[in-house]
Amino acid sequence: MSFPEPLQQLIGNRLDRELNRKSRCHPLNGYLPQCPSAPLFIKREDELNANAVGTKQRKYLSLIPTLEHSGNCRIILIGSAHSNNVLGLTQLLRSRGLDVSALIKTPGNNALTGNHLLLSMLLPDDRMAYVSPREWPEVAQIAQREADRLSRHGVRAVIISEGGDSEAVLPGILTLAADVQRNSSDLGLEFRDIWTDSGTGISAIGLLLGMRLLGLTRPRVHITQIAGDPEEFRQRYARFETWLERLTGSAIPDPRPEVRFLRPASAAAYGSINKTILDESWRIARETGLLMDPVYSVKHLYTVKCEMQLQAPDGPQLILYNGGTLGLCGFQSALASRKPMV
Repeated sequence: MSFPEPLQQLIGNRLDRELNRKSRCHPLNGYLPQCPSAPLFIKREDELNANAVGTKQRKYLSLIPTLEHSGNCRIILIGSAHSNNVLGLTQLLRSRGLDVSALIKTPGNNALTGNHLLLSMLLPDDRMAYVSPREWPEVAQIAQREADRLSRHGVRAVIISEGGDSEAVLPGILTLAADVQRNSSDLGLEFRDIWTDSGTGISAIGLLLGMRLLGLTRPRVHITQIAGDPEEFRQRYARFETWLERLTGSAIPDPRPEVRFLRPASAAAYGSINKTILDESWRIARETGLLMDPVYSVKHLYTVKCEMQLQAPDGPQLILYNGGTLGLCGFQSALASRKPMV
């Protein structure tokens, strides 16, 4: 896949050649309010990689080549016991023969379920260290002490922050804007709005910065903040903007798309699910054929539904499905408890 200028010269040679960077876009049938003047489409970021949940694959497009060529002997990942990022990245790195360890936030439930179980299958006990919730605010310092310890034993190490928050992911996350532009061209239409979700916000930031590089001020971008708040997002955006200016060697074009932040319409606290979200998980599956993870994707699509019920959309709409079926691991019992009677 080649990119529009100026992206081609900027990132074309910085991406892994084996990893997929194109996802399809198709009409979304069912669940959301249907209106002839506002056709609904869903972008299937979940299909980028069956083992790396959704749009996180775009982070890895440039992160993995950086790690492979850095000469590091140990890669230290940081995240929760159920982190999609830690699980997805561990699989890709181990499959390439790289040495991985993880600093994991101690879960409230000690049972090995979901991503915690899968991560334990991938990494032996001596490659997993648990950090208590009380100590978690200092996890970056704990990781650095581990890197220093390894260095004293002649082992070079690199630390990947929670959510993959690093300068190395920047070229990869810029590909989303170009891929949306490709979808638009293939469909022969212009999207009026894009609806995406946000955890750390890195993928959404990549979309917004990529649009600026391509000179796009439309579509409008609605961001469901599954975690964090608008101020945290703006601070991280400013950091990535600085990195992008360093990458390009110049200031980024100022015209930018309109951005609107949304709170989840139900179970707003990060990591929480409730009766509504579990019921909507079943409803989405039955009405659209999409199996979505409750914590991110169901909350996002349910929020989009509520917003469209409050105000009917105008013009073609694009909803990004950034999750994946793997994200359902660990929720089987909760979902089974909400099985519809008919």
